[in-house]
Amino acid sequence: MANRIGSFIIGGIVGAVAALLAAPRSGADTRAMVADKANEVLDDAQGWGAQAASSAQQVYQQAATKGAEVVNDVTAKGAEIADDVRAKGQGVVENVQEVAGGMKPVFTEKNDELRDKIEAARARIAEQVAKNAEESAAAAEAVEDAAPVVAAEAQDAVETVAEKVADAAEAVEGKAEEAASAE
Repeated sequence: MANRIGSFIIGGIVGAVAALLAAPRSGADTRAMVADKANEVLDDAQGWGAQAASSAQQVYQQAATKGAEVVNDVTAKGAEIADDVRAKGQGVVENVQEVAGGMKPVFTEKNDELRDKIEAARARIAEQVAKNAEESAAAAEAVEDAAPVVAAEAQDAVETVAEKVADAAEAVEGKAEEAASAE
């Protein structure tokens, strides 16, 4: 709209200049006529400006009213959606609580079964430990009983080996003497 008004004003100025150049009137008449036309154009421009301001004010009022309506609508819809979500959420919570309540006996039962299995395993482990302790005690007694016998046999074996080493040493010494005398 501003472009139309600007074009109109420029057209008016160009027309006035052309009229001045082609006018057969005297300078005073022409100036008076130009002043009258300029005042008319100025009055028209002021009227158009006032109209434009009034139209802009109306558009602003309409936009503000429409904006307020939209805000109210959106707020109402948001509240409605929030209420729906809240209601559905409450339903979900109730369903979860119901399912959880149904699961509790199952967990308790499974917990009791697991506890029984653990107790049975503990009893088996205790039996095995007692059995291993008895076997270890029996083995310790056998070692205690066998230790003197084995020690005696080991002593006899050491003495036999010592005698054989001494005999071998004498034989080596005798051979060394024979070898030395033969040289």
